[in-house]
Amino acid sequence: MSLTVSFGRYMFWLLGQWAIPVIIGIALGIGLSTWQLTEEADLIEEIFTRSMQSVVESCTAPTDPPTRSPPASGTGPPVAGDGGETG
Repeated sequence: MSLTVSFGRYMFWLLGQWAIPVIIGIALGIGLSTWQLTEEADLIEEIFTRSMQSVVESCTAPTDPPTRSPPASGTGPPVAGDGGETG
């Protein structure tokens, strides 16, 4: 009978010795995890904003008046009867 009482007291003492460090460790772990998640969310938001700005800038119309593209050849448009056609 005395073995059961001393074992129970030992377990109670062990629980008392480890309860406070475990609670402090859990609290620190939750705090650091929350801080890391907020940092990650801020980083993801910044990357998303930057990529959307890049998409918007690439889709905007140019403000300069449109210029004609240069002809495909230096001689100008093709003229009928110059050759190349069959029939």
